[in-house]
Amino acid sequence: MTIIFWFKRDLRVYDNRALYAASKLGEVLPIFIIDTDILDKFEAYDLRLGFIITALQKLSEEIPLKVYVGKTLEIFDYLIEKYKPKAIVTAEAFTWSGEERLKKVETLAINKKVRFVKIFDNFLADFRKIKNFWSFSSFYKKWKEKLDLEIIGKFNVKFLNPKEEPTWQEATKKLKYEINKFNAYDAEKFLKYDFSKYRKLRKFLNGSTRLSPYIRFGILSIRHIYNLGKISEKFVKELAWREYWYALKNLYPYMNNLELREDRRNIKWDNLCLDAFYNGETGYPIIDAAIRQLKSEKWIHNRLRMLLASFFTKDLGGDWRLGEKFFSKHLIDYDEVVNVGNWQWVASVGTDYAIRIFNPVKQSKELDPKCEYIKTYIPELKDVPCIYLHDPITYRIPGYFPPIVNYKETRQKVKTLFGLSYKEKT
Repeated sequence: MTIIFWFKRDLRVYDNRALYAASKLGEVLPIFIIDTDILDKFEAYDLRLGFIITALQKLSEEIPLKVYVGKTLEIFDYLIEKYKPKAIVTAEAFTWSGEERLKKVETLAINKKVRFVKIFDNFLADFRKIKNFWSFSSFYKKWKEKLDLEIIGKFNVKFLNPKEEPTWQEATKKLKYEINKFNAYDAEKFLKYDFSKYRKLRKFLNGSTRLSPYIRFGILSIRHIYNLGKISEKFVKELAWREYWYALKNLYPYMNNLELREDRRNIKWDNLCLDAFYNGETGYPIIDAAIRQLKSEKWIHNRLRMLLASFFTKDLGGDWRLGEKFFSKHLIDYDEVVNVGNWQWVASVGTDYAIRIFNPVKQSKELDPKCEYIKTYIPELKDVPCIYLHDPITYRIPGYFPPIVNYKETRQKVKTLFGLSYKEKT
């Protein structure tokens, strides 16, 4: 009997629990769908699509993967009619858009009397079973008690390989995309990171593990990553933060559009100079450099993500929903649940009670003391002294954009906006 296995955010064979479940049911037809509606929504015909395609290429070297480009429901309708599968098996989806897409396919399958099997995977603990928490610290204690770290090693799968169905080359030959430094073939390279030094290295812009795209698309097993990184409690907590946002989303499914903090749902955001922010023309070199890297490489260090979100919401008074949408159009590792959670946290409308503001001058000095990062992404400033680049309010930069706001003056505005004292993040 034919089993259709639908790869989504689990582009691997090793330790793939959903694929293992499918292998027990019959002969497996492995598929991946590049949904053009999703590409259009996120304007993703660029480096992001290129990354996915290299992942499909890598996976196709292990299994006879069939790749389709088009609308998900239309493709499944075709496959069901042609192959009359006994079941469709896939990993459970938990993002808002992922759930919606999955539900549509499930409904189609049920209407055509095809069994639809969803398997929980790609998380270290079943966050759906974690209740009665609000803060990360209370969640983390419960999360550690529910870790499920069993790895499924090699297992046999009898794959179907119909020659008439498209390979990744055939499916993608008409698509326009780019390949950048994030390549699925580099996944194993990042597992050689020295996790014993994670707490120290993570503070530097060149010290990131850069694992996020490989986690986002399941190219690497999250349990394998945990086993390698568990030497660092700080790293384990970063993995837990991802699942914390999913646990909150499970309890508060409205959080993609509504603040978790009820007392901060009526903030009147100023939305000052947002176009200058989007274009990397704020007059703060560290901010502008981060925007340039984000738009050109589709990735930036987590610390820079927080700095941008703080500048957007606190210095410009930008609605966090607009900032979240901006990130969604660029991040190669974009995860809507994690992104929403992080933007709410930095905007001080999530579960955290503190009002934090990242000082762009102090952050610039700390993150890029020699201005190497700034001058890499804004080469026209390569001859400007660092003291100017760090503090464009005190030292106006000749020939460069003037600062769109004075970060010293926005502090009082934040106090008024939130009506509470704040803790400045240095």
